Amino acid sequence: MSLSKRTGLWPRWRRLAIPSLFFWAVIYYEELVLKLSCFQALSPEGALFTLLFSLPLALLLGLLCGGISPRRGRFFLVLSTVLLSFWMGSQAIYYRLFKTFFSLFSITKMLMVAESFGHTAAGEVLLNWFVVALMALPIVLSVLLRRRIVGEQTLAHPRPMRWVLLAVLAQLIPMGIVMLCGGGVLSLRYIYTQAAVPELEVQYFGMVTQTQLEIRRVFFGIDPDDEDPTLSDPVDPDDLPPDTSAFQPEGKPGVHAMDIDFDALARDETDENLLLANQWFAQREPTPENEWTGYFQGKNLIWIVAESFSATALDPERTPTLWKLSHEGFVFDHFYTPLWGVSTSDGEYVTTTSLIPKSGVWSYSLSSDNYMPFSLGRQFRQEGYRTLAFHDYLYDYYDRFRTHQNMGYDFYAIGQGLHLESADQFPPSDLEMMEQAVPMFADEDQFMVYMLTVSGHLNYTLEENAMSARHWDEVKDLPYSDPVKCYLASQLELEAAMTSLLDQLEAAGQLEDTVIVLSADHYPYGLTEEEYSELLGHPVDPVFEIYENALILWSADLEEPVHVDKYCSSLDLLPTLSNLFGLEYDSRLMMGSDILSDEPALVIFANYSFINAAGWYDSTTDRFTRWDGAEPDPQEVADMVADVQNRVAYSAVVLDYDYYRLVLG
Repeated sequence: MSLSKRTGLWPRWRRLAIPSLFFWAVIYYEELVLKLSCFQALSPEGALFTLLFSLPLALLLGLLCGGISPRRGRFFLVLSTVLLSFWMGSQAIYYRLFKTFFSLFSITKMLMVAESFGHTAAGEVLLNWFVVALMALPIVLSVLLRRRIVGEQTLAHPRPMRWVLLAVLAQLIPMGIVMLCGGGVLSLRYIYTQAAVPELEVQYFGMVTQTQLEIRRVFFGIDPDDEDPTLSDPVDPDDLPPDTSAFQPEGKPGVHAMDIDFDALARDETDENLLLANQWFAQREPTPENEWTGYFQGKNLIWIVAESFSATALDPERTPTLWKLSHEGFVFDHFYTPLWGVSTSDGEYVTTTSLIPKSGVWSYSLSSDNYMPFSLGRQFRQEGYRTLAFHDYLYDYYDRFRTHQNMGYDFYAIGQGLHLESADQFPPSDLEMMEQAVPMFADEDQFMVYMLTVSGHLNYTLEENAMSARHWDEVKDLPYSDPVKCYLASQLELEAAMTSLLDQLEAAGQLEDTVIVLSADHYPYGLTEEEYSELLGHPVDPVFEIYENALILWSADLEEPVHVDKYCSSLDLLPTLSNLFGLEYDSRLMMGSDILSDEPALVIFANYSFINAAGWYDSTTDRFTRWDGAEPDPQEVADMVADVQNRVAYSAVVLDYDYYRLVLG
């Protein structure tokens, strides 16, 4: 008799092994469907590491189903398969809808999203029925094969710790292999340990591993790049000399830097994350003042973040007001609105804070308990301005009633002081919001107003977009597909709102004294790449070009357009406006920079791709291409990527530690 039969090892291992193998096949299958659905491609590295990282969870689920009674084991087999399929399928649908993944820590917020846009999600499910069917296939198999997968015999001595240790070993082996994959600038090791880019994590390691990494980041933060030369040797506060500023020069006139004693902060700091943050912020060069510093000081400001606004919607005949504003003020030739993790909310967060959102959480919502001294609402209110914010959607959506009050505004939205007849439609009317909002401040001596529009929101169909239906006759004869025409129709509501704004300001005698700023929260991702290509007239580049957009920065007293030939993004808007209005701020504490300064250009995208003065870096290929065609220096490229990584990491520190309160009191 063999050893396995004598000792009973084979029945025990078989009882756990068969459901484990089933779950391994299910997880890997779901991961492959997810990758192909979202990225339309599968790399050899992604296929291999996803297979390896799928095994640990499969072993644990096999233990769950095989180590208990057959009846309960079969129940948990089906239940676990349902949950896996639902998680993977919902991620696929969410990504195809919003071009990002959602995390475990956003599920409670997703309930609010589902309540508001459940019809949109339902439409996306129907549109992607084939993907849904593929994701549901393992559920059918688990029901049909449950008796074969989980046998009749109950284990007398399951000894679960042995199987758990096997799962731990199965986790450690691929982790060890990844640690050896350090080649290239954005290596697999870098992506796994530091990058905090969900898209790349899913591509290379799978959704199961991405979720694990997301949990780690939420609890333990985002690690800075430990190979950045400015951070390689953290300073022990006890080693600092007593009377010198080891981290920063003394405050200088003519630069945007506040009186922050990083020396004292470091000396008293025991938290290593904060110590490194103090060191990193202190070594940054502050942005000098320039010829535009204070140019608009004393003027009013109306700052608009427009839902899904795109430069492709601009037309001198269809949108004469938007065309005028975008061509007669500052004209930015290379402005980008990258797409971040929480779509509209993260787009707002980047624009209004000059910070990069933290992966896996709703950064703007979390910031509502933080001190945000550089927000324009707070800044202008300190100058004696009336500061208001408006949004023509639900007041509590994305917790805006908390975030915008914290940013220094009296906030008005549907359900909180804004009563729109179009509130029972979706999306509500930007024009109606403008007609109600402007009389609330047009007679003030000084005002600063922030507005978030909604009329351009997806979906772009006559049935699901009331604004598209309202303006359909104006676009129905254009040479585009119906979704593209519906998108352009929705933007005509924004055009009507902007025309009303200018007319009301002129009637109140305020137009000459008011600066108007408008940018998008993100590009119209409700259009497919093929549909967006229709607007461009050529196939769109999905890495960079799809995010290129228009920035409106207009004042009636500009005698001629000011062309700005510099790569910039929504991350740069807050410091640019702060400089133009002569506000006090510390440029070292922002991740963007004043566009009108001599500060080097840097446009950061959510997947660590970037554009700067030297060239462009595509993280999906791990390749930097110089504008001049020369071969890039690998160390210079590594330093560039490290700079991007640190801006991501220390943006998270600002959010997690309420850093501005710590350094500015």
